[in-house]
Parts: sequence; C-alpha cells; structure tokens
Amino acid sequence: MSSSRSSGLRRLEFPYLKDAQGRHAPIVYLQVWTGNRWLYLQAYVDSGASWSVFHVDVAQLLGINLKKAKRRYVTLGNGSVLPIYLQHIRVRFAGMEFLAPAGFSDALRMGFNLMGRSGFFDRFLMCFNDRARVLTVSRIERTRR
Repeated sequence: MSSSRSSGLRRLEFPYLKDAQGRHAPIVYLQVWTGNRWLYLQAYVDSGASWSVFHVDVAQLLGINLKKAKRRYVTLGNGSVLPIYLQHIRVRFAGMEFLAPAGFSDALRMGFNLMGRSGFFDRFLMCFNDRARVLTVSRIERTRR
C-alpha cells in the first residue's frame, strides 16, 4: 500500500494480491474490532456486491450472536441466493475507522471474504486498474449542507 496527496484528497494504492487460484485480484486488508483487539482480514473488493459478506467463522471471532442479527437474502451474479445475517461492525480501512454493515454466512463458498459497496463506496472512491494490478482508494470528503 502506498499513499499520495493531490487536490486535497488522500489516495492510497493497494497492489492486487494473488487469490487461491494464483490470479491477481483487488484483495485488500482491513481490520475489524473484536471487542478487545483489532483483527486483520483479507477481502476481495467487489463493486458488484451491495453488502460485504464474511464467512460465519468471522462472526464467531467477533463475538457476534447471529441469532440477534437480521436475516437477508442476496442474489449472486450466477443467480443463486445466499442467506446472510446482517450486522454493523467496526472496521478500519484506508486510514479511517467507522461502522459498516456486514453480512455473515455459512453458505459463502468462495475462498475469500467480500467487501461490498454499502459502508465503503460511500466513503471512498475506488479505481480498479487491472492492467497495473492496483486498486486506488481516495477518501470522499464530506461536505456540509
């Protein structure tokens, strides 16, 4: 990860990491609060996903009781439906700390967690450069109205 400043925006560059199949992908590290310490997780940045989705094991690490979380269903790109339990979690990403909605599912069959749009894409501009294998993240400055 590298950073630069231009036009008052803080930009961070995340080099793509290799996925389980050895392909370069926009996979980033973020931190989630367990209640007594920060836990590092990897997540695939997915601009097509409405919600971030983590494996149910992450909920257990965070001490989240999924019986108290809202159950939702999300439709995947292949048309299948994934049940998730939605909860807000405290995260650190790109130099910011905030609450973000996250889904947890025991039916997540991918080898990675997903970082979706809700909670992230309203705080950051995400620029995917597949040729250079770099994800550039810029904070969106909040304007007062």
